[in-house]
Amino acid sequence: MEKEILKVLEQINGKLDRQEETLKLQGETLKEHTGILSGLRNGQEVLKAEISELRLQNAKEIGEIKEQLKGIEDSVGVLKEDTWQNKKDIHRIKKTMGMS
Repeated sequence: MEKEILKVLEQINGKLDRQEETLKLQGETLKEHTGILSGLRNGQEVLKAEISELRLQNAKEIGEIKEQLKGIEDSVGVLKEDTWQNKKDIHRIKKTMGMS
């Protein structure tokens, strides 16, 4: 009977050893995964900062482009008025000279 108890205890001890080894391996895996996740988080933070900087630069450039477009619109308006005035003057001169 004592031999049977010792045999059962050895089997239990063997199972516990295997479970201990499994737990050690899982612990190592968790440490590796923790390192990987930390790296990913840091990478995400860097990318978020870069994206924010790009958005800021884009907003600034869009503002500058809008200012340039406003200047161009103003210039086109002046040119349109000048062209219309020139056409009227040309027509008046032609009429005065009897050419129209």
